[in-house]
Formats: sequence, C-alpha cells, structure tokens
Amino acid sequence: MKKLLEEQQCLSKLGADLQFVCKRSVHDTIPFKLTGCKLHKPFGAYCSGVKSPYFRVEKVDIETCCALLTILEGVDMEGYPTDSCTELYSLRKTKKCIIVNLNCFCAITPLPPSLVNKPLPIIEPKK
Repeated sequence: MKKLLEEQQCLSKLGADLQFVCKRSVHDTIPFKLTGCKLHKPFGAYCSGVKSPYFRVEKVDIETCCALLTILEGVDMEGYPTDSCTELYSLRKTKKCIIVNLNCFCAITPLPPSLVNKPLPIIEPKK
C-alpha cells in the first residue's frame, strides 16, 4: 500500500517541474480493489447507496498499519452507479473516506489510472 501511495504521488507530480511543456499528466489516482483475508472476498464500502469495491489511497500510517482511503464510485456507460465489474466503465472520485486496518487484507488489485474520470461515450440515436 505504501508503494502504491508513492507511485500515485509520482503520477500526480509528473510534469510539475516542466517549464516548456504545458500538458500535465491527467492522472493523479491509481484505483484499486482490496480482498479480505478471512473469506477472500472483495472488500467494499457504501457510497450513495451503492457498495463500491474501488478506492484511492490518501495516507498510510506505518505504525498503526492503517490507511485512509477515498471511496471511488463506479459508473456504467450511461453514467449510473454500479458495483458490477462487468458493467464498470469509469470511476468517479467522491468526498467519502474510510480508514481501514491493512492487516485485514490479503491482496490489492490495482486498476488502470485511465478509468478515473473517464469521459462517458456520446451515444448517437439510431436513425
């Protein structure tokens, strides 16, 4: 988790010191899913009435082995909240955070940063 936070911080600072290049990195989040140790099931937290298994790490406390996570809301192609991996099209940042004990998890599955704030497709009506 600590390494993920370090890489996420590098990603968000990418291009910050460039003088002549205007385009900064558009990604500042490495989304991920957690798997619980006891039942080996995906961990999720509720946000807007939907259980979300997607998170962004904000802080890691090595002494307590806890992490502050922001809940990411999964949305389908039409922009509706979803917790289904098969329907997931984009991830939206929320203002909801949770603190978790990292000893309770046995796996972390990073997801592509390009999923965060991915623009929804424009679907043309059939003629």
